Formats: sequence, structure tokens, C-alpha cells
Amino acid sequence: MDKKKRIILTMLELVVEQGVHATPMSQVAKEAGVAVGTIYHYFKNKEEIIEEIYIMICQDFGIVLIANVPNDGFKEQFAVIWHNLYNYFIGNPMAFKFMEFVGVPPIINAEIRLKSVKHFTNIRDLFLAAIIKKEIKDANLRLVLQMSFGNVISAARLKFKEELPMNEEQIEDALQMSWNCIKA
Repeated sequence: MDKKKRIILTMLELVVEQGVHATPMSQVAKEAGVAVGTIYHYFKNKEEIIEEIYIMICQDFGIVLIANVPNDGFKEQFAVIWHNLYNYFIGNPMAFKFMEFVGVPPIINAEIRLKSVKHFTNIRDLFLAAIIKKEIKDANLRLVLQMSFGNVISAARLKFKEELPMNEEQIEDALQMSWNCIKA
């Protein structure tokens, strides 16, 4: 693994464990096996590393969410997208925790969030088409997306906190609740 990747992955691990402000660059350098100056060769500051991690995770989301989505039937498409996101979070707990604790304002600013939108245009287009076809509620797109995927985040939290096992039945219940929030 090259030095830049080691720095990024080390920052991800440490920030998820300790938080942004409790993670000094000297610790990142030590854990990544590089000199502090090497970090500054690749990045201006800690915020730039955090932003790069955020963009990388968003890029992953954009790819994972759309995987194996059928061409027709928005309800079926929605179910696949929902499961894809849930499975991504469960399979990548560091990415989940990063987005929960770090991938939000004020740490991630509006400009960086806007840069990441391009990774979700396929999803946006599917939802807009479903609104136009009256398959889902005609509401603000941001609200529809939040109602759709906020439940995925809640389901993942329940599993990670071991409050529920999130067995198949519970996952399907959560998916149905998400669908019920947006269906026309």
C-alpha cells in the first residue's frame, strides 16, 4: 500500500476511534509508519484528509447503491438500493461510523458535500422518475431521500449497538417501513 493510502486509512481508523480533535497528526504519522512531513507532502492539513475520506466513502456509496438494481419497477429498485446501503454499512463499520460522527456539518462543509453529489446522480434520477410517475410521494427530493435512507441508518445503528439482532424479518420490516414513508 502506498504512503498516501496508509495515511488515509490510518486517519479513518483513528478518527472513528478517537474523534477528529483527539487525533493529532503525529499519531497518524506514527501509526501509518511515515514521517509527519510526509503527511504534509500529500495533504495541507487534517481537514483535507477528512474531506478526502468523505469523498471516497461517497464514491463507494454511489457505486454500491446502484449495484444489481433492476431496470424496471421502482419498488423493486428501491428494495435493492435499500439493501445495498444496509449491507454496505454492516460490511464497512468504519465507513458507517465515520459518516455518523464525522461526515456531517460543521466538519464536512457544504462545498465538499456538493462535490460528492455527483456520485448519487443515478439514485437521484431514479427517485425523480418515480416521483414523476407517481410511484412515490411528490415531495421535496431531499426529504424523500432522507425518509428512505434514514431508516437504513437507524437499522444499522440498532445492529451495531446490539439493541436488535436485525435478522431477516427485522431487516424486511425496516425496509417496508422505509417504503411506507415514501410510497404514493
